Amino acid sequence: MKKITTIALFLILPGMAAFLLFNLWPIVYSVYLAFTNAQLGNFPIQAPDTEPLKFVGLENFRWILSDEKFRSAFMWTWIFVATSVTLKVLVGTFLSLLYNSKYVKGKMIYRSLLIIPWALPLLFSVTVWRFMFDPVFGPINQILKSIGVSTLPNWTNDPFWGIVALNIIEVWLAYPFMITVITAALQSVPSTLVEAAIIDGASYWQRLRHVVLPIVGKPIAFATILTSAASFQYFMVPYIYNAGLFEDKFILLYGFRKAFGAAPHYGRAAAVMIIATLVLAVYMYVNVRITKLQEGAKG
Repeated sequence: MKKITTIALFLILPGMAAFLLFNLWPIVYSVYLAFTNAQLGNFPIQAPDTEPLKFVGLENFRWILSDEKFRSAFMWTWIFVATSVTLKVLVGTFLSLLYNSKYVKGKMIYRSLLIIPWALPLLFSVTVWRFMFDPVFGPINQILKSIGVSTLPNWTNDPFWGIVALNIIEVWLAYPFMITVITAALQSVPSTLVEAAIIDGASYWQRLRHVVLPIVGKPIAFATILTSAASFQYFMVPYIYNAGLFEDKFILLYGFRKAFGAAPHYGRAAAVMIIATLVLAVYMYVNVRITKLQEGAKG
């Protein structure tokens, strides 16, 4: 038995070493940096006439929490989570119900087209959307102009219209995931229950509300929690779309600017990472408890 245990440990050591090196060690090192004054000039190497790298305790966290731009980014991040997740759930549920309707023909074709946002590279998708929202040459403003809109939105330089554009882009990028989860849940609804409700005289909306949605509620809640966590970590899309416009609108983009902006301060950027991670962990835990998803896992 001891020989077998020794061989097993020998076989898993390379995997454990790789995990510690590529996953755990960067996290631990980032936590360490969050409690130091690491910045350009003393990290990763010490430059002449600069303050040496040292432990500063909670100073970075105090600085971040008192920064107006961080508070703005934190607030706007949650606003985006609320708006984008609501739109994604509504659009995903509507399209799932539509594609599962017996009156819709060519369902296989529609479902195969749903993977387009997944198949296209993110850089390509966002670049195309940025062109579509271009205030001068973009087709969206051209359409608005053709129907008589006099004051055209500045989608790429106005923060409000920029957030609206990001919501539209996020819905387009995320609806395949929502439809996949919700459609699978809808197909698990027993047809006998729906038929019984029809016999009892229930309308379509009554069947949807009292029969279908209670059964698919947990899968929708699961998809909602996952997509809301993704919205909270929104970074690549606003960065490609217009990083300067959204620097104080998304918490991860704010942290990125602290690390790689005009005056890099790696300690403060690491502090932003820790704050975002803790907030997201609490958010996920609370939502899982509220929706009782863990009970389904235990069952």
